[in-house]
Amino acid sequence: MKGVLPIFLAIYCCWYIAEYPVEERTAYVASLYVGHKETAHNRSELIDYWNSRLGIPLGSNYCASFVSFVLDSAMVNYPTTRSGVAQHFITSESIPAARVAAGKQVPKGYIAVWKRGDTWMGHVEFVRKPWQGPSGYTIGANTTPGSGGDLSRGYGVYARKRHIDPTAFLRITHFTPVY
Repeated sequence: MKGVLPIFLAIYCCWYIAEYPVEERTAYVASLYVGHKETAHNRSELIDYWNSRLGIPLGSNYCASFVSFVLDSAMVNYPTTRSGVAQHFITSESIPAARVAAGKQVPKGYIAVWKRGDTWMGHVEFVRKPWQGPSGYTIGANTTPGSGGDLSRGYGVYARKRHIDPTAFLRITHFTPVY
């Protein structure tokens, strides 16, 4: 039975939403997993599947492996990145968060990328509603529900309201398109 659910969902999603625009497909596939919870720290059968398909050790953070899984399941061609590192989702076509905070709109399905301090570490989620201005709505893995809690070391997949704060240690720096 191991691996059957993710494969079934991927096949169903591909068949059902194949004609949707890519941004719609991406947001829809991500939404199917909202509410999924860890059964142990950074572990569940599904989370292990997301990490193992990228060769990431089980029990590792999984926000980026979730994004990679959703991109594949939604048949997204760009970005071509499939990684367990959030910062790898910043591309030459990524839009700086400051432009979005100033009024540029990004559609749902885009990838919001966070940076932790001056390190290579970060966090990554999908935009779930068109985002324009300093606040928007996302779907992300390895996070917590609601408005509080640790956004990068959570315990499941949740829909959240997020804010662009360039002064935060862990801050949104870019939005990457999908197509």
